[in-house]
Amino acid sequence: MISIALFFTCLMSAIASQNITQPDSLLAYCNFSKLPPGKFGEQTGKGFPEYHYIPRKFTDGWEIVNNRGPDEWKIINQDEKNSLYYLGYNETAWTHDFTYPIICYGDSLWKDYTLEVTMTPLSRSDLNGIIFRYRDGRHYYMFGLGKTDTVTLRYRDGEKGFRQDGWHELASSRFPTNTTGKYILKAVVRGQAIKCYINGKEIFSVKDDRYKSGKTGLFATSPVAFHEVKVVTSPEARQQYLNTKEEREKETAALRLENPRPLLWKRIKTKGFGAARAMRLGDLDGDGTIDFLLIQNVPFFESNYNQISCLTALDSNGTLLWQSGSPDPDNAWVSYDVAVQIHDIDGDGHNEVIYAQGQWIKILDGKTGKEKNRFPVPASTITPEEKSWLEYKHYYRRDNLPWLNVDCIAFADLTGNGEARDIIIKDRYTRLWAYNNHFDLLWTASANLGHFPAFYDSDGGGRDEVYIGYSKFDPDGKLIWTLDGQTGEHADGVCIGDFSLTGKPETVFIGGSDDGVLLLDGSGHILKHHMVGHAQTPSAGQFRPDIPGLEFCDINYWGEPGLITIYSCTGEKLTDFEIIHSGSPVEPVNWRGDGTEFIFLSADTAGGGLIDGWGRRAVLLPKDDHPQLAWMARNITGDPRDELIVWNTDEIYIYTQDRPFAGSKIYSPVRQPLYNESNYAPVVSWPAWK
Repeated sequence: MISIALFFTCLMSAIASQNITQPDSLLAYCNFSKLPPGKFGEQTGKGFPEYHYIPRKFTDGWEIVNNRGPDEWKIINQDEKNSLYYLGYNETAWTHDFTYPIICYGDSLWKDYTLEVTMTPLSRSDLNGIIFRYRDGRHYYMFGLGKTDTVTLRYRDGEKGFRQDGWHELASSRFPTNTTGKYILKAVVRGQAIKCYINGKEIFSVKDDRYKSGKTGLFATSPVAFHEVKVVTSPEARQQYLNTKEEREKETAALRLENPRPLLWKRIKTKGFGAARAMRLGDLDGDGTIDFLLIQNVPFFESNYNQISCLTALDSNGTLLWQSGSPDPDNAWVSYDVAVQIHDIDGDGHNEVIYAQGQWIKILDGKTGKEKNRFPVPASTITPEEKSWLEYKHYYRRDNLPWLNVDCIAFADLTGNGEARDIIIKDRYTRLWAYNNHFDLLWTASANLGHFPAFYDSDGGGRDEVYIGYSKFDPDGKLIWTLDGQTGEHADGVCIGDFSLTGKPETVFIGGSDDGVLLLDGSGHILKHHMVGHAQTPSAGQFRPDIPGLEFCDINYWGEPGLITIYSCTGEKLTDFEIIHSGSPVEPVNWRGDGTEFIFLSADTAGGGLIDGWGRRAVLLPKDDHPQLAWMARNITGDPRDELIVWNTDEIYIYTQDRPFAGSKIYSPVRQPLYNESNYAPVVSWPAWK
């Protein structure tokens, strides 16, 4: 007879044995069987995703991270089974040293798990493998098969310098393969312990706690086939994840209840004459309300240039005011800026439409669309001092035509008349011309110009200085300072002012594409420089009222699209987050009227909406089949709070708040004027109250 003590000893041993052998919980499984053969992740419609939202076709939960070469991912059926193939050679792309084809899956809250991927290395000419604890497109662990028979475990931490990868190798070894075999790569992460296996054989065992949680992913830079992906975790880790996820969802739900919901205020039909992100706002008919100007264009020279083909003016209710040119839905799309503005250029109290078309800059009456005047554009001759042109001539040749194809139109006060009626026009990206409002040439200059100028009277002399690209010019065209020669790319957007809000001298914040972001003092000296990837047009607003001064917001596009970073007014990084993998004009939105501003990420109901300074989706747009292609936030109803304007080529929806403002004073920030609108103009939101 077994004693009671021995019985309990055996029982506890059995329970312990059951706990040890208890099967892991499945977090994710994919064998690509749900996806149709053909292109993987193909976009569902037209549009340039740098500042449009174009969803991808069904990808079974996978997200394409890198927007260079997404067509190289294919679903191929062989022997009645689907596999995901990468059929490209990333080393042939000029971005290969710092941008990599990646797809990711899962939740950033996943901590301890086992990732197991079955793959066939069709080539060992470059690096292919698996990703775990993926935070964003620049921060993750990677276990992969390298060139010839090498195998590596490493992490990426941004980049080491301009267009230099941020790899840090934790371990390396050798493992030969053949091009027809299937290999199971497995990564097991438990706290700081990382173990990696191939076909059940332990290859690496290291400790590293740089990234404590994150999604999984697939990494490919040469031909490879992925057959099966499985992610498992312990029941305890799964429950911890579910608890954390529930807490996060409750917090976000409570946040959304605090904020007004978007209420549809107006809907305007534009089918046939509508446009993508080529719309201007302004009072065209003189009644004191905001009207709409929709711009269609004909692209040419590999879509890098355009000619305006049709302008359609609508009043604030969507009634047609006038139309110039012939509308064509095929001409609704844009992948650049359009040289069109609404402004009272002659000072008669009524707005005109000023736009470049062919060899002319034309001035139309805003109310009727009738031509009031026209002026010739300059010749496209390349001058010897245009050194920056050499960098861009391979794809932005100004001399493809005998006359300038105008890239943008902007207005400033260069002559000191108290009104911003002097004109800057430019090419892409090397020369600008300054005129008065009679189109008498004031001066011209050459530099690495970037996209769109910014203006600021830094010396208080009553005339604007011109900040463009990495350079500053005085009102007479004299170069004050430049970073040309110190930087490697063009500037996508420039913000200037006293962002500390304390009366200090101005600073300059630049989204410098592959140069990352830079904060300069008023003399052009670099105060902060963050290599964050391809930094797009920034914005500045009161995103974090807990931080002194204004905050800068910047989003990545080429390379790791959708990575958003928030900085303090002194250029210190506050936080970053990656919600979607597409470009976005990250405009500030005065939605609440209480001094806290949000970031308009997109009009997409699944991944867009208004984001707060901590990366939470604070306001969602309703699921009412509204257009999602383009968006902006502007105050157009009279209440100082912003409306949300979302549109596609067929219609415009405008949303306002579902409740009135309750308070003794309402936030009414000062923004740049509507006559300097651009796909690349940063929005700076200066605090003011009513």
